Amino acid sequence: MLVIQSIKECPQRQTELADYVKEQWPNVKKVVLPAIDESVLADGGLPFTFLLLKSGTIIGFYQLIEQEFVTRKDLSPWIAPLFIDKGERGQALGALLLEHGRKMAGQLGYNKVYLATDHILYYEKYGFREIGLDTFEWGRPTKIYEHDTIK
Repeated sequence: MLVIQSIKECPQRQTELADYVKEQWPNVKKVVLPAIDESVLADGGLPFTFLLLKSGTIIGFYQLIEQEFVTRKDLSPWIAPLFIDKGERGQALGALLLEHGRKMAGQLGYNKVYLATDHILYYEKYGFREIGLDTFEWGRPTKIYEHDTIK
């Protein structure tokens, strides 16, 4: 059984999620871990951190944040990052989280949601449109995509 749950709804899993990120995706821990902490403390606004649970086990997560670490600061909110366990990929679980993110952004009153990625052709199959090129604050180039929110 799959469940998407906010870390704010289950703050007791905060350490578990932090360990999961450190183990599975150590290259993003410096930006993800602070947003997890902020998500627990946020009072109804951004950022949000959502866990994807399969029979109670974390198999993925995403964050909905106000600003991505790119030079373009006029766009908000961002789905960043989105991760699915390697062993769970190929089951459209990313699509499930992307739809959830679009709904959350819509409920917050946004018309668009954005993401930055170099995964060409993945997000397009879920309706995301490339709107330009940018650079992460640490110098790596990226493409920026947008999608309408779901209200």
